[in-house]
Order: sequence, then structure tokens, then C-alpha cells
Amino acid sequence: MIDLKTDTLDILLKTQERLIVMFGTDWCGNCDILKPEFKRLSELHKDIPFILINPDNAPKSRDLINLTDIPTVVAFKDGTNIIQMFGNKTEVVDKVLSTLLG
Repeated sequence: MIDLKTDTLDILLKTQERLIVMFGTDWCGNCDILKPEFKRLSELHKDIPFILINPDNAPKSRDLINLTDIPTVVAFKDGTNIIQMFGNKTEVVDKVLSTLLG
């Protein structure tokens, strides 16, 4: 899992075939609930970059997906948003990953 400290999601979308992004903050309790599952899956699928972005520090990245709620998990394939889900249930990350792998 990569904790992206810069607002460069647009660059990653041009260089990575597949990508999973979680938008979350340190002050969000629901984000804290989802982070362990996000990290666990990142360790199982090392061939797919799992990116954590704090939307408070990444307005360009936030605007790319029209972020309205956190935590939000998004899968990108060839630079295109193929699924975007909001929620703190582990099923959110599982569903986004299975859609990307599907």
C-alpha cells in the first residue's frame, strides 16, 4: 500500500494499467475501519498498486472522481474509473477489487 503524499493521481493513471485508490483521512473513523482490509488486500495482490490518498491534501485527485464522501474506494483500468464505492464495510474493497480483476 502506498500512502500518496502528493497530488499526482493523474500521473499514476497514465503509467499504471490497473490501480486501486482509497480516499480517506486520519480524522475519519470509518476510514480507520476500512484501512486494515485495504492493506491486507494490497499485500495479497502485489501486482496491483493500492494507493491511499488524503483528499484534504489532494484536490486535483479528489476532483478526478467527483469525491463526495469518505472512505471511497475506486478501481481504475487503463486510466478509466471502472467502479467507485463509498462505505466502511470490508465488502467495499472486496467488490472493487473483484470488479478490477473480473
